[in-house]
Amino acid sequence: MKRTAALVSNVDCGICGQPLVYATSAVNRECSFCGKEQPALIYCPAGHYICDACHSQSAIAILRGFLSATRNTDPSEMLEEIMAHPAVPMHGPEHHAIVPGVIIAAVRNSGYPIPENAIEKVLERAGKFPGGWCGLYGDCGAGVGVGIAVSVLTSATPLKGKERSLAIGATATSLLKMLDDQPRCCKRAARVAIRAGVDYLKSQFNISLPVPKEVICRDSQRNGQCAKLNCPFYAGKKSGK
Repeated sequence: MKRTAALVSNVDCGICGQPLVYATSAVNRECSFCGKEQPALIYCPAGHYICDACHSQSAIAILRGFLSATRNTDPSEMLEEIMAHPAVPMHGPEHHAIVPGVIIAAVRNSGYPIPENAIEKVLERAGKFPGGWCGLYGDCGAGVGVGIAVSVLTSATPLKGKERSLAIGATATSLLKMLDDQPRCCKRAARVAIRAGVDYLKSQFNISLPVPKEVICRDSQRNGQCAKLNCPFYAGKKSGK
């Protein structure tokens, strides 16, 4: 096997935080977002790689391509990958679409049946939900995203009693988990929503998705209202800093 000379940079991988490798000879790497393989000189030693085309796309375009290509069954892992992309802002309505998108993709990849065009349906519905509604209207878009996912999975309409109740219940369950007396954080809300969604799908539909692992947030420095020790994902929580 040909050896590849490389230097480890002090710039971290946006997905897992490991120092990136700057190679002197290109190696084939699969893009973490579109799934295409191509020669790369800069990549993560853990296997993460973002191609130039994906690096320059908008958040929703990245999300759409990622959901089409991924075979991951863990919605929490997918959430972290998407939120690590440079096109995804610290806060914003993009998170409202990410939540139902990764839930539907995880259900699909786990072998459960999903309705036709389910991914496009959740992205289209979630795209109508504006930012800032958590405080202005009392309804977080990430929590609604779980309800959107359940609505699409069950083909709910306003006239289908059981399905409608399940969709509302999914949103309500997610929102209750967000009552933390802290300023908004779209990263925290999305993580909480995914965890609530995984539990809800198991209890109501017997759909088993991987239990979300512990997450250490790396976005605190760019969140001016970070809850720090009052956030379950805060990096300094274990050390008390």
